[in-house]
Amino acid sequence: MNKGLSLIELMLSLSIASVLIFSVYTFTSVSAQVYSNKRQDWYCMQSIRNTIVNLDRDLAQCAYLLPQDMKIALGKNQLFIAGLPVTTKHAGLCLQKNNVPPFYSITQVASAKKIVVDTVDIDQNGVPDFWADLGIISDNGPAVISHNYSRGQASIPLRSTSALCAGDRVVPAIVYELKTGGLYRNSQLLAEAITSFDARIENDFLFIQIQAGYNGTQKEFCYPYAIN
Repeated sequence: MNKGLSLIELMLSLSIASVLIFSVYTFTSVSAQVYSNKRQDWYCMQSIRNTIVNLDRDLAQCAYLLPQDMKIALGKNQLFIAGLPVTTKHAGLCLQKNNVPPFYSITQVASAKKIVVDTVDIDQNGVPDFWADLGIISDNGPAVISHNYSRGQASIPLRSTSALCAGDRVVPAIVYELKTGGLYRNSQLLAEAITSFDARIENDFLFIQIQAGYNGTQKEFCYPYAIN
Protein backbone atom coordinates (compact mmCIF):
# COMPACT_ATOMS: atom_id res chain seq x y z
CA MET A 1 0.00 0.00 0.00
CA ASN A 2 1.44 3.37 -1.02
CA LYS A 3 1.44 6.14 1.47
CA GLY A 4 1.93 9.86 0.83
CA LEU A 5 4.57 12.22 2.16
CA SER A 6 4.26 13.32 5.70
CA LEU A 7 4.18 17.02 6.55
CA ILE A 8 7.74 16.89 7.85
CA GLU A 9 9.00 15.20 4.69
CA LEU A 10 7.17 17.74 2.52
CA MET A 11 8.64 20.67 4.45
CA LEU A 12 12.10 19.12 4.27
CA SER A 13 11.78 18.62 0.51
CA LEU A 14 10.61 22.21 0.03
CA SER A 15 13.52 23.47 2.13
CA ILE A 16 16.06 21.50 0.12
CA ALA A 17 14.49 22.66 -3.13
CA SER A 18 14.54 26.28 -1.93
CA VAL A 19 18.22 26.00 -1.01
CA LEU A 20 19.02 24.51 -4.42
CA ILE A 21 17.03 27.18 -6.26
CA PHE A 22 18.67 29.95 -4.21
CA SER A 23 22.11 28.47 -4.88
CA VAL A 24 21.47 28.30 -8.63
CA TYR A 25 20.11 31.86 -8.63
CA THR A 26 23.11 33.14 -6.66
CA PHE A 27 25.54 31.35 -8.98
CA THR A 28 23.74 32.72 -12.04
CA SER A 29 23.71 36.26 -10.63
CA VAL A 30 27.41 36.13 -9.71
CA SER A 31 28.28 34.69 -13.14
CA ALA A 32 26.27 37.40 -14.88
CA GLN A 33 27.98 40.10 -12.82
CA VAL A 34 31.43 38.67 -13.54
CA TYR A 35 30.59 38.48 -17.25
CA SER A 36 29.29 42.05 -17.21
CA ASN A 37 32.46 43.31 -15.49
CA LYS A 38 34.68 41.42 -17.94
CA ARG A 39 32.67 42.78 -20.86
CA GLN A 40 33.01 46.34 -19.57
CA ASP A 41 36.77 45.83 -19.07
CA TRP A 42 37.06 44.44 -22.58
CA TYR A 43 35.05 47.31 -24.07
CA CYS A 44 37.25 49.91 -22.38
CA MET A 45 40.49 48.17 -23.34
CA GLN A 46 39.32 47.72 -26.95
CA SER A 47 38.61 51.45 -27.18
CA ILE A 48 42.09 52.23 -25.86
CA ARG A 49 43.66 49.63 -28.15
CA ASN A 50 41.89 51.01 -31.22
CA THR A 51 43.12 54.49 -30.32
CA ILE A 52 46.72 53.31 -29.86
CA VAL A 53 46.73 51.38 -33.17
CA ASN A 54 45.68 54.49 -35.09
CA LEU A 55 48.11 56.72 -33.18
CA ASP A 56 50.97 54.31 -33.99
CA ARG A 57 50.15 54.39 -37.70
CA ASP A 58 49.78 58.16 -37.86
CA LEU A 59 52.90 58.90 -35.82
CA ALA A 60 54.93 56.49 -37.96
CA GLN A 61 53.97 58.49 -41.06
CA CYS A 62 54.86 61.88 -39.56
CA ALA A 63 58.33 60.56 -38.67
CA TYR A 64 59.56 61.22 -42.24
CA LEU A 65 57.44 64.25 -43.04
CA LEU A 66 59.29 67.52 -43.48
CA PRO A 67 59.67 69.97 -41.82
CA GLN A 68 60.43 68.04 -38.66
CA ASP A 69 59.62 70.99 -36.39
CA MET A 70 55.97 70.85 -37.47
CA LYS A 71 55.21 67.18 -36.81
CA ILE A 72 52.83 67.64 -33.86
CA ALA A 73 50.64 70.43 -32.52
CA LEU A 74 48.18 70.64 -29.65
CA GLY A 75 44.78 72.32 -29.46
CA LYS A 76 41.98 72.32 -26.90
CA ASN A 77 41.06 68.63 -26.54
CA GLN A 78 42.82 68.17 -29.89
CA LEU A 79 45.97 66.51 -31.17
CA PHE A 80 47.28 67.34 -34.66
CA ILE A 81 49.69 64.86 -36.29
CA ALA A 82 51.28 65.94 -39.57
CA GLY A 83 50.39 63.64 -42.43
CA LEU A 84 47.48 62.24 -44.36
CA PRO A 85 45.67 58.94 -43.63
CA VAL A 86 45.64 56.15 -46.20
CA THR A 87 42.11 55.66 -47.57
CA THR A 88 40.46 54.09 -50.59
CA LYS A 89 40.65 57.51 -52.29
CA HIS A 90 44.14 58.52 -51.22
CA ALA A 91 47.34 56.50 -50.86
CA GLY A 92 48.76 58.82 -48.24
CA LEU A 93 51.89 60.91 -48.49
CA CYS A 94 54.75 59.24 -50.33
CA LEU A 95 58.48 59.77 -50.73
CA GLN A 96 60.03 60.13 -54.18
CA LYS A 97 63.67 59.17 -54.61
CA ASN A 98 64.58 61.29 -57.64
CA ASN A 99 62.58 64.44 -57.02
CA VAL A 100 62.51 65.45 -53.38
CA PRO A 101 59.40 67.55 -52.77
CA PRO A 102 59.21 70.42 -50.26
CA PHE A 103 56.68 68.51 -48.10
CA TYR A 104 54.97 71.75 -47.12
CA SER A 105 52.99 74.58 -48.67
CA ILE A 106 53.45 78.31 -48.25
CA THR A 107 50.51 80.46 -47.16
CA GLN A 108 50.07 83.27 -49.68
CA VAL A 109 46.90 84.85 -48.23
CA ALA A 110 45.53 84.42 -44.71
CA SER A 111 42.36 85.62 -43.02
CA ALA A 112 40.52 84.58 -39.87
CA LYS A 113 38.77 81.63 -41.48
CA LYS A 114 40.53 81.03 -44.80
CA ILE A 115 44.00 80.62 -46.25
CA VAL A 116 45.34 80.41 -49.81
CA VAL A 117 48.39 78.19 -50.34
CA ASP A 118 50.86 78.00 -53.20
CA THR A 119 50.37 74.24 -53.71
CA VAL A 120 47.97 71.56 -52.51
CA ASP A 121 50.20 68.70 -53.74
CA ILE A 122 53.09 68.76 -51.31
CA ASP A 123 54.55 65.38 -52.33
CA GLN A 124 54.19 66.11 -56.06
CA ASN A 125 52.42 62.89 -56.98
CA GLY A 126 49.52 64.56 -58.78
CA VAL A 127 46.99 64.12 -55.95
CA PRO A 128 45.89 66.99 -53.67
CA ASP A 129 46.98 66.48 -50.07
CA PHE A 130 44.63 68.89 -48.29
CA TRP A 131 41.22 67.32 -47.69
CA ALA A 132 38.03 68.48 -46.01
CA ASP A 133 37.60 67.81 -42.27
CA LEU A 134 41.31 67.28 -41.76
CA GLY A 135 43.69 69.57 -39.95
CA ILE A 136 46.66 71.73 -40.81
CA ILE A 137 49.77 72.63 -38.86
CA SER A 138 51.48 75.95 -39.53
CA ASP A 139 54.26 78.04 -38.05
CA ASN A 140 51.62 79.86 -36.01
CA GLY A 141 49.66 76.85 -34.78
CA PRO A 142 47.06 74.32 -35.93
CA ALA A 143 43.59 74.66 -37.44
CA VAL A 144 40.85 72.40 -38.81
CA ILE A 145 39.77 72.46 -42.47
CA SER A 146 36.06 73.14 -42.99
CA HIS A 147 33.88 70.33 -44.35
CA ASN A 148 32.79 72.50 -47.29
CA TYR A 149 36.32 72.60 -48.72
CA SER A 150 36.56 71.58 -52.39
CA ARG A 151 39.47 69.18 -52.66
CA GLY A 152 42.24 70.37 -54.89
CA GLN A 153 41.51 74.08 -54.42
CA ALA A 154 44.30 76.36 -53.24
CA SER A 155 41.79 78.37 -51.18
CA ILE A 156 41.19 76.41 -47.95
CA PRO A 157 38.34 77.42 -45.58
CA LEU A 158 38.92 76.78 -41.89
CA ARG A 159 36.41 75.56 -39.32
CA SER A 160 37.34 78.10 -36.67
CA THR A 161 39.29 81.32 -36.32
CA SER A 162 43.03 80.82 -36.70
CA ALA A 163 46.22 82.82 -36.21
CA LEU A 164 47.80 81.87 -39.54
CA CYS A 165 49.75 84.53 -41.41
CA ALA A 166 50.97 84.99 -44.98
CA GLY A 167 54.34 83.32 -45.40
CA ASP A 168 53.60 80.52 -42.91
CA ARG A 169 54.61 77.01 -43.83
CA VAL A 170 51.61 74.66 -43.81
CA VAL A 171 51.29 70.86 -43.77
CA PRO A 172 48.15 68.69 -43.68
CA ALA A 173 47.49 66.99 -40.38
CA ILE A 174 45.36 64.21 -38.92
CA VAL A 175 43.13 65.50 -36.11
CA TYR A 176 42.23 63.64 -32.92
CA GLU A 177 39.49 65.45 -31.04
CA LEU A 178 37.66 64.52 -27.84
CA LYS A 179 33.94 65.30 -28.00
CA THR A 180 30.90 64.41 -25.90
CA GLY A 181 30.34 61.17 -27.84
CA GLY A 182 33.91 59.92 -27.58
CA LEU A 183 37.22 60.32 -29.42
CA TYR A 184 37.03 61.40 -33.07
CA ARG A 185 39.71 61.05 -35.74
CA ASN A 186 39.25 63.38 -38.71
CA SER A 187 35.64 64.04 -37.65
CA GLN A 188 34.83 60.30 -37.61
CA LEU A 189 34.08 58.46 -34.36
CA LEU A 190 37.07 56.34 -33.40
CA ALA A 191 36.31 55.15 -29.84
CA GLU A 192 33.11 56.09 -28.04
CA ALA A 193 34.30 54.77 -24.65
CA ILE A 194 37.17 57.30 -24.47
CA THR A 195 36.31 59.86 -21.79
CA SER A 196 39.65 61.65 -21.42
CA PHE A 197 42.35 62.41 -24.01
CA ASP A 198 45.08 64.63 -22.61
CA ALA A 199 48.14 65.29 -24.79
CA ARG A 200 51.19 67.25 -23.63
CA ILE A 201 54.76 67.80 -24.83
CA GLU A 202 57.65 67.61 -22.36
CA ASN A 203 61.37 67.43 -23.17
CA ASP A 204 60.93 66.28 -26.80
CA PHE A 205 58.39 63.65 -25.76
CA LEU A 206 54.69 63.54 -26.52
CA PHE A 207 52.68 62.06 -23.66
CA ILE A 208 49.06 61.09 -24.28
CA GLN A 209 46.99 60.16 -21.24
CA ILE A 210 43.99 58.12 -22.37
CA GLN A 211 41.06 57.15 -20.16
CA ALA A 212 38.12 54.94 -21.13
CA GLY A 213 34.91 54.53 -19.14
CA TYR A 214 31.84 52.35 -19.48
CA ASN A 215 29.08 51.71 -16.91
CA GLY A 216 31.31 52.69 -14.01
CA THR A 217 34.39 50.81 -15.25
CA GLN A 218 37.49 52.98 -15.81
CA LYS A 219 40.72 52.11 -17.60
CA GLU A 220 43.75 54.35 -18.14
CA PHE A 221 46.82 54.23 -20.35
CA CYS A 222 49.75 56.60 -20.92
CA TYR A 223 51.19 56.63 -24.44
CA PRO A 224 54.73 58.10 -24.79
CA TYR A 225 56.29 59.08 -28.12
CA ALA A 226 59.75 60.55 -28.81
CA ILE A 227 59.25 63.53 -31.12
CA ASN A 228 62.89 63.82 -32.21
